[in-house]
Amino acid sequence: MFIQITHFSKQQTTILKGLGILLIVFHNFFHNLTPVIGENEFSFSANIFWNYYHVLQASPEHVLRVLFSYFGHYGVQVFIFFSSYGLTRKYYQLPLITSQFLVGRIKKIYLSFLICIASYIILGVIKAEFLSDEKIFYWGSLLWKVLLTSNFMPGQALMPVGPWWFIPFIFQVYVLFPWLLRCYQKQGAKFLVLISLVGILLELQLNPYWMTKQLNINYTVFGHLPLICFGMFFTAQKRINLIVLAISVTCSFCLMVLANFYTDAWVLSDVALVIIGLAIFTKLFKALSAWPLIEKCLLFYGELSFHLFMVNGFLRSPFHAVAEGYHIWWLDNLAALIFLLFATFYAVALQRLDEKLRAIVCKLA
Repeated sequence: MFIQITHFSKQQTTILKGLGILLIVFHNFFHNLTPVIGENEFSFSANIFWNYYHVLQASPEHVLRVLFSYFGHYGVQVFIFFSSYGLTRKYYQLPLITSQFLVGRIKKIYLSFLICIASYIILGVIKAEFLSDEKIFYWGSLLWKVLLTSNFMPGQALMPVGPWWFIPFIFQVYVLFPWLLRCYQKQGAKFLVLISLVGILLELQLNPYWMTKQLNINYTVFGHLPLICFGMFFTAQKRINLIVLAISVTCSFCLMVLANFYTDAWVLSDVALVIIGLAIFTKLFKALSAWPLIEKCLLFYGELSFHLFMVNGFLRSPFHAVAEGYHIWWLDNLAALIFLLFATFYAVALQRLDEKLRAIVCKLA
């Protein structure tokens, strides 16, 4: 028996991006609190799960910190999936001119990123002058980020601001996407399966060596090929067999469990999580309409997601310091909420500045 696939509307996509950015912001705040346990985000260790398990067992009041630290980074996978999904949905039936496509991406994202960097520098000057004598600027790291090459430079992917690794990565996606789409249109799903297998083999066979050189495939497009391919495949589907759906969701749950203990399963955990999320949220969207305040909140954060993603990494230090100074669970949670509010106001201001500068440039042009 087949069922029709109802693809996500723009509002539903925005809601899921809102959920994704909240996961990311709280993850970025909580995961660096002492004791720093780590997470299976860019690399894998079976010990990490047990470390979190023992922390939660000994101090159950830290449940929010543990959950966001361990799972919050999967919010990034939401943005990767919807980038692939949205681009494929837009261009699958339309001719894609690579040069125009890349110029459009630069205008949409890169200019906003430069404005964010300028904001970071100005805030850093103020901080260095009046609030702190710590090293604020890493000019070489900023240069690699501006050139969108930092993810291929040893030790530079997370410098000077951790979340900014995503900017060079997403432009790598944009460069590769026109070729992926053309081949998918010509050769079908078998091409996406082949590319996914290439990505998995690179992860398993080459990444351990690259990590000894302070590089990591998961900072680049090549570490996320299965998820990108899945987003492209899902976009073109009009219906799905119920048995296939049930098997896919069941296998994804099993894979997510195994991903806590085995590297081979962890490599596909992002795809498994997205499959589970798609199955859950297609059912929850109807229920969400009964909670208009939550729906509006997620829509707001979804529309703000890019700018909030860009600024949350360098705004958290004073709030983080308060939490570090006391190590009290409720103060950790309170500091995280206050940080979210402050970062939200900052992101809104930056978003409006971005819009005004773009309007001025358009008038001058």
